[in-house]
Amino acid sequence: MIVTVLAMLALAPVLLVAQTSASRFSISGTSTVRSWTCTAEGVMEIEPGSSSEAVPGFPSGVESVAMVISVGTIECPEEEMMEHLQEAMDEPEYPEITYRLEQYTFKSDDTAEATGTMTIHGTTKSITFDIQLVQSAEGTRGLGETSIAMTEYGVEPPSVWLGMLNVGEVVSIKFDALLPASR
Repeated sequence: MIVTVLAMLALAPVLLVAQTSASRFSISGTSTVRSWTCTAEGVMEIEPGSSSEAVPGFPSGVESVAMVISVGTIECPEEEMMEHLQEAMDEPEYPEITYRLEQYTFKSDDTAEATGTMTIHGTTKSITFDIQLVQSAEGTRGLGETSIAMTEYGVEPPSVWLGMLNVGEVVSIKFDALLPASR
């Protein structure tokens, strides 16, 4: 899912400001020993639109969305697992995972198909997945999930203990983001 600072967008005579909110992510996969899940906090920035499909809190739609996860903040159940993950992802050279929305289309009142680009380990690929809009006490939440093959993004799945433990190539990325109301 994810990084750039989207500043302001000037729209005929009104100036609309991008809204930012915290997002929760989980990254899950398998290994030859067990399944695993790591968590991360990220940031989602939404820039209001001027003439796209309405989204709760954004009556004129959404122009752009960017989500970012800092690789260094990914938390795994074991310290050693975090170290292997950050090493495999070359965290000092590629410190962020990003997602940028390019377009969306509502499939139902509460589900949209989102198409955009995901950048991991310096490799950018097009990706499409569903986002469910759920009402909560805090407001509208965007929930989504997609699966990716790490090797498609240039990440070699970790292998430790002389190859006795190998992490599976496919991981699932889930997110839960509060959609900030446009101002």
